[in-house]
Amino acid sequence: MTARADKQAGAALITAILLVALMSSLALAIASGMRLSLRQAANMDVRDQAHWYGLGARDYAEVLLLRALDDSSEAFRPDAGWLNTPRVFPIDGGEITGEIRDAHNCFNPNALVTADAQGRLATNPDQQRQFERLLTQTGIAAGQAIQIAAATADWVDSDLRPVTSGAEDEVYLRDQRTYRTGNTYLSEVEELRAVAGVTADAYLRVAPLICAFPGAHPLALNINTLRLDQAPLMVAALNGALTRAEAETVLLQRPAAGYADIEAFWATDSMRALELDSAERPEIGVTSRYFEIEITVQYAGIRYALREQVQVSGGRQVTRVTQRHGIFL
Repeated sequence: MTARADKQAGAALITAILLVALMSSLALAIASGMRLSLRQAANMDVRDQAHWYGLGARDYAEVLLLRALDDSSEAFRPDAGWLNTPRVFPIDGGEITGEIRDAHNCFNPNALVTADAQGRLATNPDQQRQFERLLTQTGIAAGQAIQIAAATADWVDSDLRPVTSGAEDEVYLRDQRTYRTGNTYLSEVEELRAVAGVTADAYLRVAPLICAFPGAHPLALNINTLRLDQAPLMVAALNGALTRAEAETVLLQRPAAGYADIEAFWATDSMRALELDSAERPEIGVTSRYFEIEITVQYAGIRYALREQVQVSGGRQVTRVTQRHGIFL
């Protein structure tokens, strides 16, 4: 009886030890799960806070833009306070940076096509050549520039017939890519990286000079707010009639208050020397109605970015055209 009791006691002890080990494992798993849940909840709180900081900064930037445009004599000076001047605001645990840019001073790849009454998109050869010139002005070789401009036009237009040097579906399928041409407007400039011929280097060169506005319409450059580093846009618009150095000289010679009207610009010695009649003059203006607002929030170890394109109407009303935002760790 004693040996049997000892065996039963030993079995009970082993069972108790196993139960304790099992309960310990369960307790550890529950504690780990709770820690993970708490960490996820904290991260969500941080992300939500960064998001609301970004929305508040966006609204504030829109108000600042409207205030800046109230005074027409000061709004579009080359040295206007709102123009390309990042503003930094400290916050608890980080900072907010906001910047407003003139969205007229960029090339819209969606203007490489024209839309008919049925909404079909056909290639616009004039804009295609302008895009080629812009690409070469950034240092991209002429052959590659021709390929990129043609392939981008094919990417946007509705048909599946490639233009000369262009690329439609068969090119991407032959290269074993997992996508076809968009056959519609670009929704964001980053989409250009998917176009045949656009290498990482080519994209980095041209990206600061392009924008993806919905619709097949080019925006007139604003000669008053065009920056020196945006001179390639002017060279491309003028069909290469000026070199980049000459275009930069034109920008440096602008009146401090900018041109009162576009005729004053065309009346300058540099422009008269080009001998362009009214039909040959590209779309260039002295005011703008489209703008880009970019907000960056650095908060608690994450970065929240928001970018929007807005239209300001004559009644000083802001209409949001596009908006993108996201969290970056």
